[in-house]
Amino acid sequence: MGTHFLGGLNMRPVSVPDGTTYKVLAKNSGKLHVMPNLTSNCTITLPPVENGLKFEFMYAGAADDAQNWVIVTSATTELFKGGVTQLDPAEATLTEVVPVYADFSNDDTFTAITPNAGTSVTFVSDGTSWLVNGFVVSDTPPTFA
Repeated sequence: MGTHFLGGLNMRPVSVPDGTTYKVLAKNSGKLHVMPNLTSNCTITLPPVENGLKFEFMYAGAADDAQNWVIVTSATTELFKGGVTQLDPAEATLTEVVPVYADFSNDDTFTAITPNAGTSVTFVSDGTSWLVNGFVVSDTPPTFA
């Protein structure tokens, strides 16, 4: 893989392994996390909130994925704020673009259901919560729970 430059720093991307679980390391903040075409659903656990932590997950599989990314916070009191935009590639006109928001009442799980090329989701910690922004290409809208 090439190198990702962030603020003038040379940052190699993190290749997320094909597995059922993945624990994100705080020391990899600011690095792009490249997601493979998974062979099973993968639960990705973010580190505890800390102001300034930032993680971007980008799909880089060779075909649309048949598995889900289930991204969870490290504690149920650390909630998601914000949302993502979903594009349904099955729509003939590609006009179905839907915003999907966390309601900030109990949302500590984000699921990108069978993501496709173009999917990229970023999580930034403000020290209390995880702020979410991104784009999910999938036949099924992502969920917050």
